[in-house]
Amino acid sequence: MLESDFSALLQYVLYTNQRQLSPESKKARLNSEVISISSAFPILPAQGSLYYELLALTAICGEVPCTCSARLTASESYRKKVVTSLTHDKLLRIFSRHHLRGYRLGVRGKRLLLQQEPERFAFYLSGCSDTNAIKSEISRRIRLHRIAQTYVTMLNAGAALIYRDEKLPIFSPAASGPFCIEQPCFYDSHEIKESELEMLKIRGSRMAGALFTSGRVFAVYNSMEFLPVFDPQVEMRAKVMLEQVCRTKVSFSLRASGLLLSNNMDTLHTLLEQSRTRKRNHFLLNDGYEHFYFLTNDFYGETLLRLLCRPEIIRQTDAALLQEFQPPLPNSRLECDAVDDSGSPVLFCYLPDIPRLYRFVSALNLLNSTGILVCFDFQADALRPLCGDNIELQIIDFQEFKIRFLSFD
Repeated sequence: MLESDFSALLQYVLYTNQRQLSPESKKARLNSEVISISSAFPILPAQGSLYYELLALTAICGEVPCTCSARLTASESYRKKVVTSLTHDKLLRIFSRHHLRGYRLGVRGKRLLLQQEPERFAFYLSGCSDTNAIKSEISRRIRLHRIAQTYVTMLNAGAALIYRDEKLPIFSPAASGPFCIEQPCFYDSHEIKESELEMLKIRGSRMAGALFTSGRVFAVYNSMEFLPVFDPQVEMRAKVMLEQVCRTKVSFSLRASGLLLSNNMDTLHTLLEQSRTRKRNHFLLNDGYEHFYFLTNDFYGETLLRLLCRPEIIRQTDAALLQEFQPPLPNSRLECDAVDDSGSPVLFCYLPDIPRLYRFVSALNLLNSTGILVCFDFQADALRPLCGDNIELQIIDFQEFKIRFLSFD
């Protein structure tokens, strides 16, 4: 028989058999075909490469907004090459609905990660978790996008461990502490759910996760391009839960702080404008965390996140700024970091701490006193409307700061 005749006969037999299969059998056959095809890609991309980072983030988060890939590399052409390659090989796929576009794992990508790195990815890619059984409701997808964007900020900052097999099992019910945290670690809300009894108390929290450093813990929120919305009762229970974890699982017992991420500084501008009206966010300003920092999901915010995780650099920066001022007066009526030659209080807000900033400005206005805010140049426009005539802005050049304090990082 000629080779062409044999090929035609084989295709006819396969087509006839497929038509006779039930829908369930067809699905099973399709899965078996996918398994055999995926075995042609037995090697994961090298760790640290953009191929691996994008694939890993998608596995951890369930869905990554397409815009996030641009934050993982400065080269647009390289980004397109990576995305095209991963989607062509069916390791990733693009899901688009309700004007929301994101990357999801392809069947090949999921199987490859489970086969080769189960310790790192099995938690996210098994069972009925939100990252494995992904829902198409826009609210659920936006939550996955919030977490993914938070992970990208953590990853780019190089400030925290994000992979499960590298972190201490702080939220695992089977693990007992206390753990000594030598490197900062970020745990997303899916990992916090491991502590089931505690998680029942904070169902509905807007927390994207928790950041643990060697001496502090932060409840991390990400409002993206929206104004933050909090349920005070739920978020206060989340705060209590984090502080309880510190007492039982970590080698320090301190009050938790808040960390609010946003896509731009305009959010801070709006929050500060609203602080003068009845629309003020009481949980953010004074009822929630004593310290609630504001950072942006961009290069500036990533740099400031490194500072939060490196208290020694904060101390060096404060010491350098104090050379221009005087130490604060003991028993001062105002919470401040320094005073100028005339005795006016000075607040260092290059790491914007929203409650502390609000208390400082409110006290100056109440006492009809003058004061000084010290900030970076990219923060000035957001803070200027808060100042009025009685508060002066003194600006730090961000690039010069980087050269002086972060050039060896």
